[in-house]
Amino acid sequence: MDNPFSWDYLTTIPGPNEVFGPFAIAYLAIFIGGFALSIFVYNNWAKRWFTDPVLHKMAKKWAGIGLIIFSMGLFFFLIRWLQINPFELGMRIWLWISLLAVAAWIGYMLYDYRRNYPVAKAAYDDLIQRRIYQQSATSQKRLEEFARVSRTSGSSRPRPVRRKRA
Repeated sequence: MDNPFSWDYLTTIPGPNEVFGPFAIAYLAIFIGGFALSIFVYNNWAKRWFTDPVLHKMAKKWAGIGLIIFSMGLFFFLIRWLQINPFELGMRIWLWISLLAVAAWIGYMLYDYRRNYPVAKAAYDDLIQRRIYQQSATSQKRLEEFARVSRTSGSSRPRPVRRKRA
């Protein structure tokens, strides 16, 4: 086996007997699993994993990016498997670039979580507290208005009587 990082190895197109090597099988397993997991999270099927709504929203955003990266990687593997080479997309370098994109995506997820999650969680908790306060204030106002109307309408106003037409 040649050096997998040499430029000649990266820019050659694999032959028919070189399509499913050990690296290719591992690559395919990573990208099929990542694609399936991204679809699972993006389509709201993972709400039991992410019970926190803020984290669920962030995971859905990350899954959308993951869908793009994993589908591009599967596209490059499909080009390699079919042994076609449109626009030099059958070269091995595209598979390595796809793996680098996955590594960058994982780094972005970690960065986004550490940087933006505490701020988004605090804003969400504040929003929930404001809604609870507004609901309790509205309920209190309704109770007071009902009590006021029921006190004044008890004996001061007679019940309207329907008159018959002549």
